[in-house]
Amino acid sequence: MKNLSILHICNDFSYTKVHKNLYSELDELQAGSQIIFNPLQKKNNKGKNKICFEDSESEIVYSKLLLKHHRFLFLNKIKFLEPQLFQVLNGKKRVDVIHATTLFSDGALAYKAYKKYKTPYIVTVRNTDINIFLKFRPDLIFLANQIIANASKVLFVSQSNYKLFREHFLVRNVIKDFECKVEVITNAIDDFWLHNRLKNRGNKPTGILFIGRFDTNKNVLTLIEAFKQIAKQYPNLTLNLVGGQGSCHEKVLSNLNNQIKYWGYISDKERLQEMYLSNHIFAMASLKETFGLVYLEAISQGLPILYSKGQGIDGEFHLPVGEACNPKSIVDTREKLLKLIEHYSNYTVNKVDLSSYSWTNVAKKYINIYKEIHA
Repeated sequence: MKNLSILHICNDFSYTKVHKNLYSELDELQAGSQIIFNPLQKKNNKGKNKICFEDSESEIVYSKLLLKHHRFLFLNKIKFLEPQLFQVLNGKKRVDVIHATTLFSDGALAYKAYKKYKTPYIVTVRNTDINIFLKFRPDLIFLANQIIANASKVLFVSQSNYKLFREHFLVRNVIKDFECKVEVITNAIDDFWLHNRLKNRGNKPTGILFIGRFDTNKNVLTLIEAFKQIAKQYPNLTLNLVGGQGSCHEKVLSNLNNQIKYWGYISDKERLQEMYLSNHIFAMASLKETFGLVYLEAISQGLPILYSKGQGIDGEFHLPVGEACNPKSIVDTREKLLKLIEHYSNYTVNKVDLSSYSWTNVAKKYINIYKEIHA
């Protein structure tokens, strides 16, 4: 397994640490050499999330800078990137497995490589594939079906995303053709949260915590409105907001008062833990969510959670870890917040086994898949 060569096609490598954490853990476990092909969307993205590989043959390869029209002309973008990807493949003695981190943007390139080199690939279906591409580019469904049909495995990051995908009207009639190669592998959280777990604190919650970007999707304004409707009933209750930026930033700031407080952007884990420690409920009802690692962080710190029905971690746990609400409804969000407050002691987040959400265990699952495909 040590000599296995893995090519990751990762459109979002510069924008999230999730992929960096996975590739770093694969390197730590000596999974083999890794080539990360990253389509470069902005010039200053080059070098972001840099990895100091232990394996001397592993590297990050950037494409030429994508042009503005590539954002809208999908097939033109693939045509632009295809020869650059082939140049990477031609420069290597071999690539044993390709891992495309999205169905459309990365999967299309993996499929092109498969047709030319017969290199097996796996593809992960994410939130953007379901809520952006299937919604706004239904003309690409034939390509999506070809990508899935020729993939060795089709992966999902959450059970809720898999459910949304298989029930989509463009997919539900062909789901039986590829269900046998579907696996759900969640993302993982930093070991800091696993090594520093905290249990439920008290029976009377006084603090509700939100951590996230102040944008339309994270839906913070709906949470604020729902909180304002119960604030008078609970004068000692506070809503504590961490994060910021985004299109709703100024509107959020205009709602601050003695019960709604803003703590700025916090990245330091120990400071974030202090925020968890000083609150009792975590609330984020995103409109769309692939998984949401912040929910796991909150659970690790003993906080029951408010999350969105049918999104992210919905369906992930069998223990009572919180309440799922309709993120588009202020009334339902309010009612679920009240339920969390009034029945706080009923939630047993401290009994959740989080060991499977370590990067080591998640990386081992991928290694087993790579082995299976290459066998």
